[in-house]
Amino acid sequence: MDPAASTLPILTSVTDQPALAAKIALLGLAGGLGGGLFGIGGGLVMIPGLTMLSGASIKTFQVAALPVGVCVAGSSVVKHLRTNTVQWRWVRWAIPATLAGSWIGSMLAGRLDARVLELLFGCFLAATALRESWVLWRGKEPDAGHPPSTAAPIPAMALALGTMMGVLSALLGIGGGILAVPFLRMLGGLSMRTTVATSSALVLLTSIFATITRVTPILRADGPTGLQDEALIAACLLPGAIAGGYLGAALVHRLPVRHLAAGFVVVLIVLAARMFVGR
Repeated sequence: MDPAASTLPILTSVTDQPALAAKIALLGLAGGLGGGLFGIGGGLVMIPGLTMLSGASIKTFQVAALPVGVCVAGSSVVKHLRTNTVQWRWVRWAIPATLAGSWIGSMLAGRLDARVLELLFGCFLAATALRESWVLWRGKEPDAGHPPSTAAPIPAMALALGTMMGVLSALLGIGGGILAVPFLRMLGGLSMRTTVATSSALVLLTSIFATITRVTPILRADGPTGLQDEALIAACLLPGAIAGGYLGAALVHRLPVRHLAAGFVVVLIVLAARMFVGR
């Protein structure tokens, strides 16, 4: 793609360049697949990818990725429900806290510089890569058939997790799964497959709240026209994201656990490096 074209407004560049729209659609598929495989909602892949394709603000990409993340998590949860691997006690306690967290994150998002958000995003990616690398190196996968050993009572841990997920989801547009996966693995003592399924359910509900908190201020200030770019990006991402989310969730129950963990670490390292380097 012509470098000069990447600086065009999204509404102009995508409409005039079918190739760019196709790339965004493929990115949606990759994000959905990654979100379904690892329970992270898709924004973890889609937002860095969009920064590589366009010069628009990362805040635009975050708002566009949130509703797409809802669909990715939703299609994943449909598959996980059939395998009965979602730990609903975590979800019941965490979700109320995400309401407050989403509100806090949306307030911070309006006050932070876009580059600060990119660096913050990169830090979380790198931290998660380190955590998952440690689990992979340790080589002790929790047994899904036995009750998990938690570091504290589940209600207290779930409330803390819900609050942090709400903040991250509204602030970074990533659904909070980047935090839920290592949290449930390290402190919750859940197996990889149970972690992915439970995280997907948490991401689904958290993303709904975060979408509302990020979109509502824009609608109040600018009306529907204020979301034209975001809506167009979401429309390009959505078909592939839904299909990828369902496929990824199906693969979770078929691929070896160590392969899932290793792939997750590689993706995190690559995307974290991109966020630190910038455009």
